[in-house]
Parts: sequence; structure tokens; C-alpha cells
Amino acid sequence: MLNVGTRGSDVTRTQKALAKAGFNPGAADGIYGKQTQQAVKAFQKKHGLTQDGIVGNNTGRALFNSRNQDLWDGKPDGVKPGGNVPGNFPVNGSNRQKLDFAANLARQMGLTITSTTGGQHTPGSYHYKGRAIDVAGSPSKMAAFYDRLAGSKPTELFYDPRGGIKHGNNIGAIGGHRDHVHVAY
Repeated sequence: MLNVGTRGSDVTRTQKALAKAGFNPGAADGIYGKQTQQAVKAFQKKHGLTQDGIVGNNTGRALFNSRNQDLWDGKPDGVKPGGNVPGNFPVNGSNRQKLDFAANLARQMGLTITSTTGGQHTPGSYHYKGRAIDVAGSPSKMAAFYDRLAGSKPTELFYDPRGGIKHGNNIGAIGGHRDHVHVAY
């Protein structure tokens, strides 16, 4: 939990996320002061959270899962394929670290990893290179998983009901990915 008087790198990270989300916390100096508290309260108000100025679980989750909300695709159903970068995603990590993060996220969301390397995939595909996984579960969980990873700049991300991303470009559904989500880094 972060509140007035807290200092350190978590405060700096929070201040930068608030600024990126359009709220002015003042300088990203690692000191949780009154201006940071006011920015947190404004963020909480906009997101329907308790306006206490404290960054706890709910506020932190909302803040760090909403950093890239500028990538709406304009679809009337509210699908957000370019959306959120999940919290603690290794943005500057290796492809292996990013894929491990995706696998752990899938497990935390109650999804099952159905394929890693080899299997019934095209020879030379990212599966054979050890850079892809497929995950399955309920349609709503698969959609949430897709949405969470869409903003993480995957090499490939396919789930037919949501669409497809290849090398950062929305390419639409490609077929064959209705019962699972495919992600590669």
C-alpha cells in the first residue's frame, strides 16, 4: 500500500503511471506527497474506486492495467485488442521471459496450457522455436487473457472471437483459433 509519506521506486513507478494515464502527480521523484495523493484520488474517481488517495490492491490493479487505454479499435462491442499491458510484464525482457509471464498469467486466470513446442503445428512455427504457447478455457477467460496480452506487443496473438495480432499489427481473425488462444514472443 502506498500513501502520503511513502518513498521509493514503487512510488516513482506509480507517479509515472499516473502521468501516463493523464493525471498530474507532480515530479516522478519517489516521494508520495499531497500532489500524488490528489492525482490518485482523481484516478480513483474516474475509475469508480473508493477515493481515499491510497494505492492499494484495487487502485494499483486499475492503474497498472489501464496504462495503454489509447488503443481502442472503435468496434461497437467495446473489444479492446490493443489494450492493457499486464502488471509486472517484462517489457524489456527476453522472449522467454515474456512467454513465461504469459504462461503464468494463463495459469493464474484458470486457463490450461494445451501446447508448447511441436505438436500439430507447422514445422518452423514459433511453437517449434519454443516461442509460443496455446491456452484454453472458458470463452470469457480466453477473451480476458487475449485482452490482457494485446498491449504487450506479442509477435503473434490469435483468438478468433477477438481477432489477431502479428508483429504489432491487428490482422483480424485468421481461423483455427476459436477454441484456444495462441501467443508468441
